[in-house]
Amino acid sequence: MMDGFRSLFASPEKPCGVGLVLREGTDGSLFVAEVIPDGPAELAGCIAVGDVLYEVNGANVYRVDARRVAAAVLGPEGTRVRLAFKRGARYADDRPFAVDLTRRFVHGAGKLELLPA
Repeated sequence: MMDGFRSLFASPEKPCGVGLVLREGTDGSLFVAEVIPDGPAELAGCIAVGDVLYEVNGANVYRVDARRVAAAVLGPEGTRVRLAFKRGARYADDRPFAVDLTRRFVHGAGKLELLPA
């Protein structure tokens, strides 16, 4: 974990996720900081470090509280979630691209990296 960040778990149980480490940017958006090897996101093959999470199951989550976003992304093993991201220099003009992922146990699922309060 980078200096200046604190972490927390969205749930005390072992939540199931999609194999992404999301980091809160200084503007309040959540971006992909890491794609976990062999996780659902890596296996999808189209999510990259730096992509900004924009929607979860069709709901806009841009600049929404990270805890609420984590609660929406995490869920029971074997259930599906649709995430939509924006990427690149034409970020403001491009429509989000969506990826359907199946949640499964991923070591560290539910860990959030937030800017200090």
